[in-house]
Amino acid sequence: MELKDYQRRALDALRTFLDQAAIRDHAAAYAAACAVGEPGAYGAAYRPLAGLLGVPHCCLRLPTGGGKTLLAAHAIGIARDTYLARRYPVVLWLVTSSAIADQTLGALKKIGHPYRQALEAQFGGAVRIYGIDERRHLRPQDMADAATVIVATVQSFRVNNVADRNVYRDDEELEPHFAALPAGSDLARHDNGPRRGTPIASFANLLKLHRPLVIVDEAHNFTSTLSGETFGRLAPAAVVEFTATPVRSNVIVSATAAELKAADMIKLPIHLSQHGSWQAAIAHAVDNRAWLEGIAARDGGGIRPIALYQAQPAREGAEATVDVVKRHLIEDCRIPSDRIAVATGNQRELDGIDLFDPACIIEHVITVDALKEGWDCSFAYVFCSLASIRSGGAVEQLLGRVLRMPFATRRSSEELNRAYAHVSERNFFEAAEGLKDRLTEMGFDERTALEAIVEQPETFDWCGDQPLFTRPELPVLCVQERPDQSGWTPEMVSATRIADDGAGGIAITFDTTAPDAVLRDVAAAVSASETTPMAAIEAFIVQRAAALSPAEQGEVLTLPRLAIERDGQLEIVFPETLVDVGGWNLAAVDTSLPGFALTDRPDTFEMDVDGDQVVYTRIDAAAELALDDATDWDVAALSRWLDRTTRQRDVAQPIFLEYCRRVVERVAEHIPLAQLVRGKYALRRAIMARVGQLRHEAGARGVQLLLGDIAPVLALGDNGFSFSKAGYDPRTPYSGPWRPRKHLFSQVGDLKHGGEEWMAAVQIDDHTAIHRWVRNVDRTAWSYALPTATDFFYPDFVAELKDGRKLIIEYKGADRKDSAENLEKKNIGARLQEVSDGHVLFLWAELERDGNVSRQIDMAIR
Repeated sequence: MELKDYQRRALDALRTFLDQAAIRDHAAAYAAACAVGEPGAYGAAYRPLAGLLGVPHCCLRLPTGGGKTLLAAHAIGIARDTYLARRYPVVLWLVTSSAIADQTLGALKKIGHPYRQALEAQFGGAVRIYGIDERRHLRPQDMADAATVIVATVQSFRVNNVADRNVYRDDEELEPHFAALPAGSDLARHDNGPRRGTPIASFANLLKLHRPLVIVDEAHNFTSTLSGETFGRLAPAAVVEFTATPVRSNVIVSATAAELKAADMIKLPIHLSQHGSWQAAIAHAVDNRAWLEGIAARDGGGIRPIALYQAQPAREGAEATVDVVKRHLIEDCRIPSDRIAVATGNQRELDGIDLFDPACIIEHVITVDALKEGWDCSFAYVFCSLASIRSGGAVEQLLGRVLRMPFATRRSSEELNRAYAHVSERNFFEAAEGLKDRLTEMGFDERTALEAIVEQPETFDWCGDQPLFTRPELPVLCVQERPDQSGWTPEMVSATRIADDGAGGIAITFDTTAPDAVLRDVAAAVSASETTPMAAIEAFIVQRAAALSPAEQGEVLTLPRLAIERDGQLEIVFPETLVDVGGWNLAAVDTSLPGFALTDRPDTFEMDVDGDQVVYTRIDAAAELALDDATDWDVAALSRWLDRTTRQRDVAQPIFLEYCRRVVERVAEHIPLAQLVRGKYALRRAIMARVGQLRHEAGARGVQLLLGDIAPVLALGDNGFSFSKAGYDPRTPYSGPWRPRKHLFSQVGDLKHGGEEWMAAVQIDDHTAIHRWVRNVDRTAWSYALPTATDFFYPDFVAELKDGRKLIIEYKGADRKDSAENLEKKNIGARLQEVSDGHVLFLWAELERDGNVSRQIDMAIR
């Protein structure tokens, strides 16, 4: 399953945290991760776990529907690669309840499920999944040759009644795991009897022996149960939490509901209806579901809308209990009984039923609070609460069931992109306030929660004052019947939004950015005898062509790149090229690792890599090898492992393997091999740092050759770089009032209104010598770049003058710093201008040098 942008950002933040936690104090690692994950208001000072100062602990905050479980599956491989000192880790996956444990366990065990696929991709298929009740099936060899994931509820590990918890009891089935332990192992031991002083063969001790990665799902539920004492009994290597509503956690990333909506993960807004009685709420929920079913039948997406009813608990004074609601649906609403399912603690009528199966006929699900996190079906569209929505508790969990978007794909029928809630409250204002509170509990910020609530008229009218597109140049087409989209192409579906118009007809809105041919195909498909949009579509196509940006009209701005001749061939100069010509050859380099040293202490040793210390506890060598899947390690085996885990794209595999072997042999002269295997992840980090340093030195030599002895030429035509309608990524489009006249594209990227670079852009656009210009956004697929010793250099602006010459501008504002990096960029730009014979000009513009930017352009082009 392809990850969404916010999910990739979350995993990048986790990777940064754990990678830095291995070499720096955890507060510094947390700060580095926050710079990547941008937790916003959830960021705070790092707080270690009580009694476990050396255990890295972080939290990923994602609103309900954000894919927390999928990210948790990806997190295991990230932890292995960055922090855990073993090839196949042991993972304790803690959840809130037996229902969610069963669901998670089933998904992780199911071959082909996205969670399982994520795990198998990271471990080459070597994955074993167990429920807490299957712990007695664990065998030492099984844990040595595969990643082991154990799913359990947090209640299994509460320490207030240790004697009553099976996980702390001696179990003869687990005794093989403790057969060859060194003396003095820090494990719980028998207090008396013939085995006094020997380790208890308990599951908790087994986990402590392996120092598991602990994944905590819905961590906000555990604040009172996961004490420092509980974690102390398990000795986790790291703790990673996932939740929508963090409580006193080290949040490294916070995704917003707006991000989830933009990624088509959730349905928004929520159309809220308030009803004076529970009978009225049910009646309207039934009608709402039937209305959506008719829309879904024409949508062609295979969706079967489901209504979810939260009944009142069966206690004195309760009216709308489960039995009453079911009887009301059958007798008053005329719903066939086989289309109704009850899911409570006592009635589990959804067990074994696949609600996504096209043959399934379930349309109404009644519960009290049994669903919670343990039930997921994105076909749920209508939520009907017959209890007070202001009471909280299970409401936010049940409401979350109707927010998930089917197949994470937006539908062209706008009604299917929204959720619907029917509640029994005295008035709409109380209902809205309660819904806002529930959404906040689900991880929405308050403003987003308020924006997500839309009052829904009883007729479900489509609101024409809610534009679906920001540029509605095409009029809304109103037809009598909803078009059948089953034969439409995906492009046609994406080009339309369809909704009831509130007057008994259907309103069709067109995507004004769709290609001409697609708009014509849609117009032909929806044309009827009484109305046709063909004339309006053709008129729009003509008008749109006249309003296109220069790039959309076919203009191209082409810039030359630097090239050198090698072996009779013209080769574009990339950073790798500079490294190569600078003499990059690992076969001939010194194998020392500066800064990598062993510091002896009574019970620890340190790996010091360029000032970053990695401290490992020294234990018996035989135990180290057994715990690290290293029973047959030798110099060759460690070299092969290093080659596999630090492979370099620009070094042939035999050469890099030999380099790793030479490094291991040299380091092993000072550090015993057993200890070196234990510290292999620190050794890998040191090799990567050293190879990076050597590559930079070679690249710097290559730059000096490019500036002097090697005569580069300009790569033009197909070898040059062109800005065109093929693509431009503005990343963060400028949204201020200024409208440039000469920018090649309709959007200008990465400009803040009133900022220094914006002022520079205004002067470039106003300059009389400029014909066309582009704001060059760095690090996109459509960015112009020049090579440096280690990376690319992305000039801020590029332009074409009216006389045909090209102008490349790098702007430095008041916060500029003179550095070796900037000097290198200046020299590369100057070299490009030098070899162009005046066809390309390079300007290093500065805020307070030679007047303003316009004046500096004058001086550069004269």
